[in-house]
Amino acid sequence: MRPIKRKQISEKVAEKLKLSSEIVDEVISCYFRAVQKKLSALEHDRVYVDGLGTFYIKRRKLEQKLTKYKDALARYEAKSNPDMSDYSSIRDMKFEIQKFEKAISKMDYEAERKIVKQQDIKDYKTKKDESN
Repeated sequence: MRPIKRKQISEKVAEKLKLSSEIVDEVISCYFRAVQKKLSALEHDRVYVDGLGTFYIKRRKLEQKLTKYKDALARYEAKSNPDMSDYSSIRDMKFEIQKFEKAISKMDYEAERKIVKQQDIKDYKTKKDESN
């Protein structure tokens, strides 16, 4: 499925509703910003939007960001004379790293749960076939 860009959506909706495309685009961009904030908060790895589908965090991107933060944290901690802003940055980075690790562990749990469920279905089908 080829995704439709926000600008194309706003033009179609503006044409349908006979409104200015700038106004419609502003409303749509505000809505997508809210979805993006939900995903950025890392409270959930997926956000379902009725009529548009499920938006999700890509594990690879999350792992890349985690690596960047860990490298930056190591650089800050390696400083010989850190100042207050460095301590603040260290604290913020540690908090973000914890959020990233928590999100990755949730993804691992969900992936494992999915594998177990698939195995249960497979076992059920084999038992059902054996009983017939």
